[in-house]
Amino acid sequence: MSNIKLSGMVSGLDTDTIIKQLMQVERAPLDKLTQQKQKIAWKRDEYREMNTMLTSIRSLADKMRFSTTFNKQSATSSNTSVVTANASSTATSGSYAIQVDRLASSALVTGATVSVDSTKSLVTANGTITIEGANGKSVDVNMTAGTTTYDSIIKQVNAANVGVTLSFDSINKRFVASTSATGESATILITGNGATELGFATMANPQKGSDASVQVNGQLMTFANNAFELNGVRFDLKGVSTNATSVTVAKDTGNIVDQIKSFVDQYNTLVDKVNEKTKAVPIRSYLPLTDEQKENMSEKQVELWETKAKTGLLYRDDILTDALSSLRSALMNKVDGLATISNGVKTGIDTISDIGITFKKYVPGLTGELGKLDLDETKLKDAIASNPDGVMNLFTKTSTLDPKDKNYQKESGIAERLYSTLNTQINKVMKRIGTGRISDAADGSQLGEQIRGLNSRMDVLKMRMKVAEDRYYKQFTAMELALQKLNSKGSWLTSQLGQ
Repeated sequence: MSNIKLSGMVSGLDTDTIIKQLMQVERAPLDKLTQQKQKIAWKRDEYREMNTMLTSIRSLADKMRFSTTFNKQSATSSNTSVVTANASSTATSGSYAIQVDRLASSALVTGATVSVDSTKSLVTANGTITIEGANGKSVDVNMTAGTTTYDSIIKQVNAANVGVTLSFDSINKRFVASTSATGESATILITGNGATELGFATMANPQKGSDASVQVNGQLMTFANNAFELNGVRFDLKGVSTNATSVTVAKDTGNIVDQIKSFVDQYNTLVDKVNEKTKAVPIRSYLPLTDEQKENMSEKQVELWETKAKTGLLYRDDILTDALSSLRSALMNKVDGLATISNGVKTGIDTISDIGITFKKYVPGLTGELGKLDLDETKLKDAIASNPDGVMNLFTKTSTLDPKDKNYQKESGIAERLYSTLNTQINKVMKRIGTGRISDAADGSQLGEQIRGLNSRMDVLKMRMKVAEDRYYKQFTAMELALQKLNSKGSWLTSQLGQ
């Protein structure tokens, strides 16, 4: 009887609605915990967004810690239709005069015109054709009249990997054999009584390709390919020339400027985002919506509500404010050991202001610009042009001290400081929010512990609600049964009085 629910069968009451309204009161503590859990989840998402930005800047700082970022070379050709060039980080600065007398070519054998409409056609005579490439590699193809197709011959030759490709020129109705390699070492030899079936004449000597003939700074050189490397520079030959083409190799100062500009831009974006997150005051009257509340609202209303509810989740956050303060300190302080002062004149580069980077000054009405970096690109380019090694050392200098030494940061380059500082801040964020790759039950982060505690309390409340709901149904069921008995007795009395 305890499991039977008599929902107003006797009393006529809407028992389910009444109990639902009673359970709303019972659910209030659970809804409060659910809202707290939702706010923690939103807070964790905002931390992850900030962590992504910090990680992006750390990646850039990591590149700028190494001299290879500042030692990139660029190669410029005065005539890219003749030769193009690419310099590696090991290339030495200098200039080259390149005159291309002849390009390297592959070996090529063209057959006579044949009366073949399609490679699907069948050969008309029996025979064997042997095609030999370089290093003695060859393939023999047997042909049977009325059975073998030209297409099968092409496929068999090309699949043999002898360094020779066979194709059919459908416009001029002829077969063509060519080597994939270039140079005099690339050869083709066609023999066999079946050669004439494809329009080829039997060859006594192999057809050879030709080497490239190039004059480099007046020195005649030959190459099997249309590309060669010299002093860390790759030259790609594109065409012949009667005059020398100038190729200049120099330090890629544009790359250095781009790297530093990218850092300044990313840093300023970080300042904006941190200020946005830490200075937005929470709107206490907007709490996360319950499922029941969402049912009575449109998607747009829910979106607008949650936007306000998410405001100020990281208000005055200690990790983010400390991150900006630490980064600012790393940028402001000079790097010891890079500059000297003699008779009041400074020689060398040991601060970011020496290369045109300064912190923006206060301007009335523009408080949001405080803490951002300002870049004088002209001064930066001048510093790179006049002292490229000084600029590089400003970012890449390493300290010989123990990292725990109080002077370690002072002797470290700007990029090393930034990388170390960002590592520390990112680890703090990870400690607070976890990795995001494990379940709440196993998440040992600070927010993970909070969520796990809320889940435990919510489970207890859900059990209590189930007990309360069952109790209400039992009480109403008992009332319905009592009314049923009362009605039965009333009917019996009525019948007795009627007799």
